[in-house]
Amino acid sequence: MDEERRWKDWLKILLPRVIRAAIWGFIMGGEILIPLLMPGIGGNLESFFPTGQFSFSFLVAVFVGFEVTIQLLRGTIFQYALSIARTLISSITLVLMTNMGIMTLTISPSPGMPLPPGITLIFTVDFKAVLGVFLIFSLLSIIKNLLQAVDFLSQRAEEPVIPPELP
Repeated sequence: MDEERRWKDWLKILLPRVIRAAIWGFIMGGEILIPLLMPGIGGNLESFFPTGQFSFSFLVAVFVGFEVTIQLLRGTIFQYALSIARTLISSITLVLMTNMGIMTLTISPSPGMPLPPGITLIFTVDFKAVLGVFLIFSLLSIIKNLLQAVDFLSQRAEEPVIPPELP
């Protein structure tokens, strides 16, 4: 009887966290995976990423994993530490994938393309200013999470230290 009661108490604590984490992970992964599921776009999307560094599905898995972990650890200091880590990883990944703000796309003629044989189109896009703005927003996000972590710790320091009764 007592053992069954403990399981019910643990379920009351853990089940809402797991459900929230699953929903947030699905929302984050679902939004990112929509372009992959669209016919004609999914295959072309992979061509924008440099070969050998990161695959799109790997990045989705990393960020969904971060989101699920953050939601599971909500209400702890680890939530803020993981949010800072996620922001740092996304900034570094974007800088690496865009070659420091300069992207080059090479289009070679293939059967069915209206390009004459032997001609290759090279598109180069310089968006260092946009990348700089993104990095500034990332820095602001890191500062926001750091300040929220300090606020969280200061609120915990003012509360009396009475550990909650766990089953």
